[in-house]
Amino acid sequence: MSPGATFERVYGAIKQMLLDGELTPGTPIEPAVIGREIAASITPVRDALHRLTGERLVEAPNHNGFRVPLLSEAALRDLYQWNGRVLGLAARQVQPASGTRTQHSGSVEEITATLFLCVAQAAESAELVATVRSLNDRLTIVRRAEVATLPAIAEEITGLESAIAAGNRIALTGTLTRYHRRRIAAVAGTVAHLMRPARR
Repeated sequence: MSPGATFERVYGAIKQMLLDGELTPGTPIEPAVIGREIAASITPVRDALHRLTGERLVEAPNHNGFRVPLLSEAALRDLYQWNGRVLGLAARQVQPASGTRTQHSGSVEEITATLFLCVAQAAESAELVATVRSLNDRLTIVRRAEVATLPAIAEEITGLESAIAAGNRIALTGTLTRYHRRRIAAVAGTVAHLMRPARR
């Protein structure tokens, strides 16, 4: 396997571990241990962790090792607010739809990521799309925790789907605002759920 292919395999495997929540926020990441788990040498593991640090899926506090980002209530609140601002900017560019309804399937975090990416793509801005992709990755485990802390998420997703399908900018902006306000109000419970020991 070429060095490039090895790196992509290692990077993909570690990223999936992070997105699956296999490590509790704040947990140190030992390259040697991860390397044994995914059958890789330490060099591509370190390279992948550096890339993931750039993507903010991993932290390297004081350049002294790696760890899973530790989300405080303030940090999660800020992340929700930023996600809301980015999507609000994209929502201003949404065009009236033809009335065709797109059906999405999968987990809550997968459906939410797909819907928000649809909003970003409507803005026809590569930068907005890249930003939403990054935010989707960073919020994956958070959205999984929301299922345990927030009621009626299925109905909320249905509302998002309808607002996006309708292409009504005012309605979509209002729906997105309510979505983020509800999560900001529940930050304490979501963070508490995230800090429970991960099952490995």
